[in-house]
Amino acid sequence: MRTLRDLRAHADARLLAGEAHAALHAYCALVQLQPVDLDARLRVADSLLALGEVQRAAVVYTALARYATHAGYPLRALVALKVLTALEPQLEALLAPLAELYSVGSPRLGRGVRIAPGDPDQLVPETLDLAREIPLEQLAPHAERVAADTTGAAFPERLPPIPLFSELRADVFRALLPALKLRRVRPGEVVLAEGEPGQSFFVIARGEVQVTKQLAQHPEAGGGDTVLATLHEGAVFGEMALVSAAPRSATVRASTDADLLEFDRDALSALSRDVATLAVALDKFTRERLLQNLLQTSPLFRPLDRKQRMDLVRRFTAHDVVPGVQIITEGQPGRGLFVLLSGEVDVSKIDGDSKILLATLKPGDVFGEISLLHDEPASATVTAARQSTVLFLGRDIFQRLVAAFPEIREYVSQLGEERQLDTRLLLETSDGTEELDLEDLVLV
Repeated sequence: MRTLRDLRAHADARLLAGEAHAALHAYCALVQLQPVDLDARLRVADSLLALGEVQRAAVVYTALARYATHAGYPLRALVALKVLTALEPQLEALLAPLAELYSVGSPRLGRGVRIAPGDPDQLVPETLDLAREIPLEQLAPHAERVAADTTGAAFPERLPPIPLFSELRADVFRALLPALKLRRVRPGEVVLAEGEPGQSFFVIARGEVQVTKQLAQHPEAGGGDTVLATLHEGAVFGEMALVSAAPRSATVRASTDADLLEFDRDALSALSRDVATLAVALDKFTRERLLQNLLQTSPLFRPLDRKQRMDLVRRFTAHDVVPGVQIITEGQPGRGLFVLLSGEVDVSKIDGDSKILLATLKPGDVFGEISLLHDEPASATVTAARQSTVLFLGRDIFQRLVAAFPEIREYVSQLGEERQLDTRLLLETSDGTEELDLEDLVLV
């Protein structure tokens, strides 16, 4: 191995393979060669714990938590503290100083320069010999001393805020921290699966995850999984399903080994007095993530480049609607184009004395296009089936959009024709004896 990157890969492979003794040797070398490498210090503690050296591991976790807290890496500090409190619950008091430092209004929060993690391409000395096995009774105390030593550490004056949590008051922050769970995942492990109920959200403390979405329901997209994002330290995910009580809209899988801080619905319910404060903070993340996902998955935006997509989204206005509100009313003039950002809406039509449900639309679906394309009144009613958010684009802007992008006009026109045909078939069948699958029938 030539670089520290190679040394880390070797150490990680040994630890994941269950070879904690060899991993400890390599991680200890990493800390000695690059003392600012907090992950290496964490892994020294993890290796000691795996080898049954509980007290020595606790010393390293404690030192790392203090070091990371003041160096501007609070999420790594939380990982160490969560392991510590799992070993000894009475140590939960150690969480309080972190909450004070990183809560809203803390005088230490602001723009600053964190201690750099070091150069992974630094060369490894040729004298390093990992093949030589050091007895555990010698290696364990040596690793403890090396990884717990923070002599000479310099800390920044300003600390970077923690996503989401630094928007909370210190008392709310303190109450939430004990409820956080530490989830440690391996490469390839599924954290969340699309379609499953949303019971928790996550903050990435270290590592990397990939977010994908199944687009088989959109044949024009070619089916299969689409990568929505690769998320790193500090990213929040899973909050949309938790806030809206909807099924997971995407799958999240670990790209590397990762440490995740999980906050579940039961813990939130137990802290009911703080729910409103946390919900406001979560809502900011939810809206932004929904828009990003929509931009990458909706066929409506596919012909546009990134800048054009962002410019167009700024022309949409967002509206929250409660269940039962009519967004479009049959017979009324078409006001513009709608895109469902979150929630569900029902599409229905009056046929004689009956009201026929044509479809239930999901996030990402477009509606209102037929009356715009044909310059005629809306031929169906769209009603919020549950709490929903819709994006609205006025008629004039829509007309300019389809004039500038023939691909968008073609997509919307084809969608409208398919919906008109499906609805015609549905209405004819409702008066006859034959039954149809109503899953995809819609007309607006």
